[in-house]
Amino acid sequence: MEKVFEAKNIKECLDRACEELNVSEEEIDYEVLQEPTHGFLGMGAKNALIKVKLNDKYNIKAVRKFLSKLLDFYGINAKVTINVIKPMVIYSVNINGEDSLSELIGKHGHTLSAIEHLVSVYMNKHNDHHVSIFVDVNDYKKRKEEIVKRMAESAVVEIKRGTKRISLEPMSSRERKIVHEVLSKYSNIRSYSVGTEPYRYVVIEKIRLKVKR
Repeated sequence: MEKVFEAKNIKECLDRACEELNVSEEEIDYEVLQEPTHGFLGMGAKNALIKVKLNDKYNIKAVRKFLSKLLDFYGINAKVTINVIKPMVIYSVNINGEDSLSELIGKHGHTLSAIEHLVSVYMNKHNDHHVSIFVDVNDYKKRKEEIVKRMAESAVVEIKRGTKRISLEPMSSRERKIVHEVLSKYSNIRSYSVGTEPYRYVVIEKIRLKVKR
């Protein structure tokens, strides 16, 4: 979002911008398009013009506000860390606490996925461009990613031992992508997804390589 504001001086421009956008001055960046001039004997005077856009501090504040209300709803005391991956576009959020915070994760991470979706919807209503928010709780996703990778590698071992086809348990699209990435290293093994969400799963099978004659 970019918007131009006009006033007698730069300070008044900033005040107008903050009031209209309902933000603090630190949540916006601005570019001076025109410095104010007094003219000669009052003739030819010009107002100041600035171009304003929201910055990462605005989005970070909005994400923190949303999650603060969510944590209060659950009665959870946890630390929220927000990192900018790509300015104004991609953010990673880590919620950490001394307890397991299992109520924020849910069975197979479904509650966590729902929270991530809600935060993303909320933030996209506050921006005029697409914003991606990735949320993790006590490194659950990181640990789950390692488990999924080991599961994929174990399947490779079974295929090499002679098993023709293996069907893994239902996974999220993100976890299925990890499996496909792991198996892409093997030229004689292929993987594909089957079923409908949330029961979509990965099938792994050995393929015969054609021998050129």
